[in-house]
Amino acid sequence: MRDIRWLRARMAQFLTVLISTAITSCATSTISEQTTTADEPQPIQEASRPVTAVYYDFEDVPIPREMEIRRDKSFVFQTTEFTAGLLTFSGRVDPESLMNFFTAKLPEDGWHFLSSIKSPKTILFFQKESRFCIITIISKALTTHAEILVAQGLQSL
Repeated sequence: MRDIRWLRARMAQFLTVLISTAITSCATSTISEQTTTADEPQPIQEASRPVTAVYYDFEDVPIPREMEIRRDKSFVFQTTEFTAGLLTFSGRVDPESLMNFFTAKLPEDGWHFLSSIKSPKTILFFQKESRFCIITIISKALTTHAEILVAQGLQSL
């Protein structure tokens, strides 16, 4: 009887350690803390700084390398004159960190910040020449989703 109690106590300790390890490893990190690399796109990097962004179908919209593209929820329309469409990403990043990334990095590629809406769903509005970029950031339980919509303005069509 004593051996059964001892075995149950050890099993309880093991499960406690296992659960606490799983919980702490699932914590959300910020973009600057992560060090994984993206497989699909070719990152553009400077020699002295680590790669923090990659470019997908829109060559002037940087995406944090911690975000993974969801091709099944994305579409791109391309002509000889412009590229437009919706790219969807997900990753384990802090939504506020993701918002800060876009507001800091898009102006480096010539985008002008127009406005934002902050709620459970954050929306950022940018403009560049006759194009618009609308970024929607949605926080879920364990992941953050970002939808990047790039559209051509009507005056240029």
